[in-house]
Amino acid sequence: MPAPVPPGFTRGPIMFMGPLTGPQFFARMMQSFWDEAGGYGARILIVPTADSDVAAAERYRRWLVEAEVDWVDLLAVASRRDAHAPVWVEQVENATGILITDGNPLRFVGMLGGTPVAQAIRRANARGRVVAGIGHGGAVLSQHMIVTADQPGGSSPTPSLIRFAPGLGIVNRLTVDSDNQAGTNLRTHLPRLLTAVAYNPFLIGVALDPDTGVVLYANSTLEVFGEGSALIVDGVHIEECDLYATPPDQPFRITGVEIHTLMHGDTFNLDEHSAKRPPESDIPQAGYERYSSF
Repeated sequence: MPAPVPPGFTRGPIMFMGPLTGPQFFARMMQSFWDEAGGYGARILIVPTADSDVAAAERYRRWLVEAEVDWVDLLAVASRRDAHAPVWVEQVENATGILITDGNPLRFVGMLGGTPVAQAIRRANARGRVVAGIGHGGAVLSQHMIVTADQPGGSSPTPSLIRFAPGLGIVNRLTVDSDNQAGTNLRTHLPRLLTAVAYNPFLIGVALDPDTGVVLYANSTLEVFGEGSALIVDGVHIEECDLYATPPDQPFRITGVEIHTLMHGDTFNLDEHSAKRPPESDIPQAGYERYSSF
């Protein structure tokens, strides 16, 4: 569960980013995180999700150093014992932004779940700090984490198409399909998210194109930023679903689901269950100047 917000604080932004591709898109997406973390005064803690992801984490560190943040560090957790170390809890508490890299989500949660470091990350967000995840690093932010499919993705939702595992619990209303193999393939993402919301209609399913992200603000507004689109699947108005009476590998019936494909600047309010386009501006925005802020 998300940590309670203490009196006098506002919950910080929660950012989910799809896979980052070329250097140009990488810089633009990192700029978005840099802005939310405080810009030049930012204090950033990078959390790799796997040992093999340290090289990628170093790439993020170099970019942030060049962006002249106040300080940036890597959370070198190699065991659950490390995740109990007071020095790392203190680093989390001092950071204005926490960035979780792409990698193995099950390993990440198995290493950090229930530890003082994980608790400190939740508290930091409740006290106004931005927490961001890239690729599978975004999936671990959710309480209900989609980790894998029990069968290859198909064009129809089936009960065995996905399974859940507990995530960090930074947010409990979103679940993110971070299957990097799916890319922009709605024939893969859509059945998986339909299955997710069929299991729990409280959830709102999200899938992101590469170089695309969403940020959830304290007012329950989800805003899209980046190059591509965000797929939103909302099951709050499900009328009929026979998932629990359907064999694991067979398609099930589901009606009343709302599906949105949103682009840069579009918003979706989790409380109102409504999507909106950004207000029109009299100032033209050429190229990617729009990435200077949300």
